[in-house]
Amino acid sequence: MALFNLRHPEKRAPRASRRTRIALLLITVPAVLAACSSEQTVRYPPARRALGVREALHAGHWRGPIGMTEVDYVIEQVTPTTVLVKVSGTVLHQANRSYDASSPQNYFYDRPRTCKITAGGRSFDCTRYVDMHIDNGLLCGVYETPDQVYRPCLEPVP
Repeated sequence: MALFNLRHPEKRAPRASRRTRIALLLITVPAVLAACSSEQTVRYPPARRALGVREALHAGHWRGPIGMTEVDYVIEQVTPTTVLVKVSGTVLHQANRSYDASSPQNYFYDRPRTCKITAGGRSFDCTRYVDMHIDNGLLCGVYETPDQVYRPCLEPVP
């Protein structure tokens, strides 16, 4: 060690005591091990889910998957008896066709339609979309196709 320490012996800092070095080692080792741990805990907020409580209908924009389609569902206006909606989206997977993200045929847009508010005033029915209601901020309901029935809960779009 003396070969690498070219300072004059009187100018060197005194070595730490053995007790200080052991204490420093006992503090450093657990800190390094904790930093290198592969199981670091990351806390994500819980996913929003329907609670079974229907909220008052209001204008808004929701998005989410329904089958192989990513749907944008916009409630533009709510009156005492009707709801004005616009539905559009992107087909994520087309049967019997190769997928091309740049293809304009993957996007669809339904013309605006007026839907009837059902008894109770907290849900509405449209063509294919029935019992649409807001639950914990999510737009939930039933989407019926000739082959399948989906029960989506779409997330609000900020």
